[in-house]
Amino acid sequence: MNSTALPVASAPVSFGVDEIIADDAWMPGPDEMLDWMVEIGYEGTELGPPGFLGDAEQVRARLTSRGLQLVGAFLPQRFSRDEKADEDRAWLRRSLRLIREGAPEGSRPFAVLCDGIDEPVRHAFSGRIPEHPEAWLLADRFETLMANLHRAAEICRTEGFEVVIHPHAGTYVETADEIARVMDRLDPALLGLCLDTGHFRFGGADPVQAVHDYRDLIRHVHIKDCKSAVMDDVKREGKGLEAALARGVFTELGDGDSGIAEVIEALRTIDYRGWLVVEQDQSLRDTDTRASVVAAQRRNREYLRRFGI
Repeated sequence: MNSTALPVASAPVSFGVDEIIADDAWMPGPDEMLDWMVEIGYEGTELGPPGFLGDAEQVRARLTSRGLQLVGAFLPQRFSRDEKADEDRAWLRRSLRLIREGAPEGSRPFAVLCDGIDEPVRHAFSGRIPEHPEAWLLADRFETLMANLHRAAEICRTEGFEVVIHPHAGTYVETADEIARVMDRLDPALLGLCLDTGHFRFGGADPVQAVHDYRDLIRHVHIKDCKSAVMDDVKREGKGLEAALARGVFTELGDGDSGIAEVIEALRTIDYRGWLVVEQDQSLRDTDTRASVVAAQRRNREYLRRFGI
């Protein structure tokens, strides 16, 4: 695989625009954020929270005028909660319409499905789930999760999207065992895997081994680094996901323990040819400035260039 086979995108979450962290000290506006992406050298972006980049017409105009492709959209659904299914599917259909109508010519954005990120017990014990059986998903709710995941994937495919599932901290698909449980039951005709190297590491999975284990399912990649020292401190204090995010558990590429260099080599081994989406989930503090945020994301892009990407 040559370097041109791996286009590199960014995501609003790298600039502090996030679905999970709502109390940032400040956030950039959509136009300045997209201008930064172009200046740094990214070729595309994920959508971020639906509405941040505007309605479909605004999304299309903003991305087209800058030559950016829309590569994916993060679409959480409370898969293990049947009582939430109708509400979640209605939101999913509305979001898919925005993505389809907002995608610039030539873009083929992924529908990036994720389990719900609003389960208090999972947030409380996120990062230390194996030690807390009270946070495990029981067998009947796992069956519900798989059924609703496949139904959501069918909806996405009917709307013309390729679909992936994104294992994510703070959800019922976080740990290595939980990921394996879902992958074993996944219908590859409906959806594949979004490998997020930071979230895999956060949940205790080995991102490099995951490339080999799930090579036939990986269709989209989020390149993210995770700092184990931050996680260790949070665990010792008995805290969960919010504390880890606030302390910068997802760090700049090369500063963490996700094995980014080894992941890239493994992706080359399996001849992966999709997008690499650079993500650094972070909340912005008063000490962060526009210059410092741009500089950090520029370093992330330069880090990948060391590998010919």
